[in-house]
Amino acid sequence: VSPSIDDSRGLTIFTVKGELTFDVQMNALKAFYSGEPTANVLWDFRLMQGNRLSSDELGKIFAFIKANQAKRPNGKTALVAATDLDYGLSRVSETLSHVQQLPWDMRAFRSMDDALKWIDGDSQVPL
Repeated sequence: VSPSIDDSRGLTIFTVKGELTFDVQMNALKAFYSGEPTANVLWDFRLMQGNRLSSDELGKIFAFIKANQAKRPNGKTALVAATDLDYGLSRVSETLSHVQQLPWDMRAFRSMDDALKWIDGDSQVPL
């Protein structure tokens, strides 16, 4: 996981290459929340390969995010996935964010362009 910051958008982009394990994602999130987190986040899963997180691991990640929500009280989180499997899992994350009542919007996308348009405030971006 390689983070980069786009100051003009108040955005941290996490680019995932290869396998994304629970420990790798948690370490990236802990580093993000230990500093001054940007309002907007984009997870780029287009180059992800290998095993995916289990539903139990995803629940633990959302519990960590919810426990740290005061450090990032607003903003958006975009999930960009290239494969049908990863897009479907991203939609599950989107739904879980509503169930967990996180204070920011989360949406899954199939293209980086659509995700960035949504981050920038374009509410007409299709699902």
